[in-house]
Amino acid sequence: MKYYLALDNGGSKTAAILYDENLDRAGVCVGGSLRSNTNNASLVDMNLRGIVKELRLEGLTVEEVNGTYEPPVIEKLKKVCEIKNAAVSGELDMGLSAAGIFGDGLLALCGTGATSFARINGKKLFTGGYGASVADEGSGYYIGRSAFISAIRDREGRGEATALTDLIPQKLGFAGRDELQRAIFSIYAKPDASPVTQVAGFAPLVIDAAAKGDEISLGIIKEAGRLVGEQMRYLIESNNISDDVPLTISGSIWRGNPTFFEEFEKIISGRKIIIPKIEPILGVLAAQKKKQTGVFDDDDATSLSEKYPEFKYDINKNKESKNVT
Repeated sequence: MKYYLALDNGGSKTAAILYDENLDRAGVCVGGSLRSNTNNASLVDMNLRGIVKELRLEGLTVEEVNGTYEPPVIEKLKKVCEIKNAAVSGELDMGLSAAGIFGDGLLALCGTGATSFARINGKKLFTGGYGASVADEGSGYYIGRSAFISAIRDREGRGEATALTDLIPQKLGFAGRDELQRAIFSIYAKPDASPVTQVAGFAPLVIDAAAKGDEISLGIIKEAGRLVGEQMRYLIESNNISDDVPLTISGSIWRGNPTFFEEFEKIISGRKIIIPKIEPILGVLAAQKKKQTGVFDDDDATSLSEKYPEFKYDINKNKESKNVT
C-alpha cells in the first residue's frame, strides 16, 4: 500500500490526512499550528511531534507530502519517516480545488488570518495576508482583537456597553467584567498556544454574541465582512478580472456567520459565490483525483465529505476544534 500525506498548516491549527492511492483514510488528526510567525520554535516542535504520534508516521514511507507548510516541517519529518516527494500546493490551489475549480478562480480565505487570492492564466495574485503583527483585516484574529478592545473600553468607561466585557473573561475561566484585566493577562501565561491563536479563538464568541443582539459584536462582524470584501474587490478591479471567473471561499470565519457573508456579498456586488462542500485540505485529494481520472465533480466532493466527515465544509454551522484520529 502506498501512502500520501496532506497538510493544511493554518495560523491556529494544522490539519493532516494520511491516505492511500484510493484516497481512503489511513489516519487523520488536527493539531497545533506549525507556523513560525504565530508560534515559537519549541511550540512548533511540540505540535509536529503530536502529529507524528497521532498518524504513526515514524518509520513509514510516504510517497508524497502535499499541501501548505513551511520548508523546515519537511526536514523535520524526514528525520522520522521516508518522504519520496514534497510538493506545496498552497492555500489558493487547495481552496480552489476544494470547490472544484481547476482553472481561473478567486478565493477569499478567512480564518485566523485573511487573504484574497486569484489564479488567472496560471498566474497567482493576492492581497492581504500581512499577518497579525501588521494587518489581517477581517480575519479571526482581527475580530477577536476588536472584541478585546471593545471590552476594555467598556470596562474603563470610555466605550459603549457590550456583552463581550463579561463573555471574554468567562471564556477564560474568570467570573466576569470585574476580572477582565486578569483574564487578558492570563493569555500570555499559556505555554501550549500563542497569544495570536488564542485571540483568534474568540471570533466564534463574537459571532454568537452578534447573533444574540449585541450591537458592538454585530458592528465588529459587519466591519470584518466589509473589509474582506473590499480587499477582494481591489484584487478584482486592479487586475481587471472578468465577471465569469468563479469565486469561492474557505476558512472558519464564514461558518455560522451569515452577517459576515452578507456584508462581503454586498461589496462583491452580485458576483456568484461557489460554496465548497469540503475544506481546503481535501483539495489536495481532489486535485489528485482530477489528475488520476481527469474528473472531479460534485459527486466526488460528496464522496470525500463522507470519507472525511470532519473536513466537510458547512457554511451554516460552526465547527468544534478537537483532535480526531
